[in-house]
Amino acid sequence: MESVNEAITLGFAIIIIFFLYMLRSNGRKVNLPPGPRPWPVVGNLHLLGNLPHQALAALAKKYGPIFFLRLGSVPTVVVSSPAMAKEFLKTHDLAFANRPVCAHGKYACYNQQDVVFGHYGTYWRHLRKLCTVELLSAKRNESFRFVREEEVSAMVASIWKESERGAKCVDMKKRLSNLSQNIICRMFASRTYSDDELNGGQGFKEMVNEVFTVAGTFCVGDFIPFLDWLDFQGIHRRMRAVHKLLDGFAEKVIDEHIDGRVGKGNPNEEDRVQDMVDVLLDMAETEGQIISRVHIKCIITDMLNAGTETSSTLLGWPLSELLRNPAMMSQAQQEIESTVGRDRRVKESDIVKLDYLRCVVKETFRLHPPLPLLIPHESMEGCTVGGYFIPPKTRLFVNVWAMGRDESIWKDAHQFKPERFIGSNKDVKGQDFDLLPFGTGRRGCPGISTGLSTIELALGQLLHCFDWTVNDEVDLAEEFGLAIPRKNPLFAYPSWRLTIDCPI
Repeated sequence: MESVNEAITLGFAIIIIFFLYMLRSNGRKVNLPPGPRPWPVVGNLHLLGNLPHQALAALAKKYGPIFFLRLGSVPTVVVSSPAMAKEFLKTHDLAFANRPVCAHGKYACYNQQDVVFGHYGTYWRHLRKLCTVELLSAKRNESFRFVREEEVSAMVASIWKESERGAKCVDMKKRLSNLSQNIICRMFASRTYSDDELNGGQGFKEMVNEVFTVAGTFCVGDFIPFLDWLDFQGIHRRMRAVHKLLDGFAEKVIDEHIDGRVGKGNPNEEDRVQDMVDVLLDMAETEGQIISRVHIKCIITDMLNAGTETSSTLLGWPLSELLRNPAMMSQAQQEIESTVGRDRRVKESDIVKLDYLRCVVKETFRLHPPLPLLIPHESMEGCTVGGYFIPPKTRLFVNVWAMGRDESIWKDAHQFKPERFIGSNKDVKGQDFDLLPFGTGRRGCPGISTGLSTIELALGQLLHCFDWTVNDEVDLAEEFGLAIPRKNPLFAYPSWRLTIDCPI
């Protein structure tokens, strides 16, 4: 009983000390951006709701394109305009090149030694350069074109088979998720993985789903550190379990490659296109290259985390929007048919000629960015931005979702209108600050080309091969997670359009 009383007393003491600290810090004469007054301990966490990007967009209407929050004890700046985004991500890019400490990075990503969550410094720059120059370059992306075309064709066949030749509706989330997982696995491991290949009684797809679920879970300890040790949400336990599964999977991939290297008795090795793990192992054997086993496992983990969920989530949105706008779907199909015909499938080389299709993809990124707040940045030093002082170790959220729906930037901002991009040079690769689904600068996504190639080809084949119908009106409700998926599954009926048969 005495120990319980001591624990309660200690808890109250911590809360009082924290409260006094907040009062003291709030009283300092620092020109911070405007924002709502924080509550003790929780700060402004109560304002985020179930869909933080929408809640922060509403706050921006009240406080302006840059405002200040305290999320628990974490000072946070939210920007919601292209001008402010440019200030933070270009003018002051180096000052905000760090990532904050977070439970997911700590427990599931090798203590934040990966590219996505890694702290800015020599190690991170080395890993980032390795990804951009060696693994995700234009040349490497082109070498995987056959993988994307094969897997997209396999997805089309699986949809036709699952629908029993159009008689049944298809769960598109499942098909799109399988597509992105298969492409990513073939890029880094040259093969796909079935549910019965992993140890521990858990299948591959179940493992990947758990990774996404845990990664998208809000962790109180990230914002109120003195509660972190309690882990009352069970997040740490789940993240450790996820990391154990991912680490075992990555070890399996590496061991398979080492066992199958040239000279180990594999006659087909020389004919196979090098995958990412092949490249990394070659570099590890080259004198002067600093590539460890942990490097390789970090990259495998990042590819699964960042490369699968965002692509599969994003592909569900243009289908949803086009099903709500049949005339737009017909226009996209007519463009593809006039370019490709009906006697063959869309190939990746056709995409450059499909202007309207690419406009559909851009419009999807505008309305439904896969990471609506991007991945948070953190300031490494105090600096002045937009006339306001931003303290060191301040978290930065860039609300690209809010910018995509800002009526002062986009005419009819809440309507899906692909034609707004016809004749426009605006793209999604980080040069236009009103359209930043992949971020920009030092922390911009290095896999932009790979992601775009997959999304454009998959959408092109889905529209070219099938006519689509649904029983009910398609809703656009969102659900918060690692990316922002549809809240409700998308079920649709496919009807074969081409003159050639679908191989099953």
